[in-house]
Amino acid sequence: MAIVNITEDSFSDGGLYKDLPSAIKHASLCIKQGANILDIGAQSTRPGASEVGPETEIKRLVPLIKELKLLHPEIPISVDTFHHSVAEKVLNIGADLVNDVSGGRHDPEIYNVIANNGSPYVLTHSRGNSKTMDSLAVYTNVVKDVKNELSNQIDLALSKGIKDEQIIIDPGIGFAKNVDHNLTLLRNLEEFVSMNYPVLIGASRKRFIGSVINETDPNKRIFGMAAVASRCVSAGVDILRVHDIKQISQVIIMTKSII
Repeated sequence: MAIVNITEDSFSDGGLYKDLPSAIKHASLCIKQGANILDIGAQSTRPGASEVGPETEIKRLVPLIKELKLLHPEIPISVDTFHHSVAEKVLNIGADLVNDVSGGRHDPEIYNVIANNGSPYVLTHSRGNSKTMDSLAVYTNVVKDVKNELSNQIDLALSKGIKDEQIIIDPGIGFAKNVDHNLTLLRNLEEFVSMNYPVLIGASRKRFIGSVINETDPNKRIFGMAAVASRCVSAGVDILRVHDIKQISQVIIMTKSII
């Protein structure tokens, strides 16, 4: 899954693809380099990010989705949003799935939109929002706690009419977790694979990698991310959400050839 951020303030590529031609060029390059899914985000979810609101998201997303559907009709488009109104709009114009970093907590009405549409739904574990999540990184046992909280959100989603086969789970690396929490989750990925839903991991260029390898520049964390990607493949993770498609595709191919 390639990351296509059409934002001004995402942590590693904010502002690079905010105009339509550059976003189309970047998305097309990702496909050429091996992306199987495009994940388009018009709202930064980095720690401390301000919300731009659903109207701005829709204004940014609609032209790009329409154009990409014409250029690359075979490539599924995921939209990274936690607003039900955004989800409804993008699914109606051809987006294929919704990637909700709040797992339905931010706007529970999103469950009804997903249920009515029948689309896949990435349900992510997180706490609070971009402004508050760092202060909420407190767990008794991070693996058990994240699994329990994910299960609660899954139950809520199912109660609203979403079907099991629509759900993809994401333990939310970097969302209300510190470095040790993230590493512990990665060591125990099989616990999430065993929940019998497809698993997505989005760790690309994140702060915890920088902390481990002592690299402050997010764009220079690729070797750290390569190790994470290899671990994910060996654990049976289904989807990797990444910035560096060409390089991580090679890591995936090589890891699969070894395990």
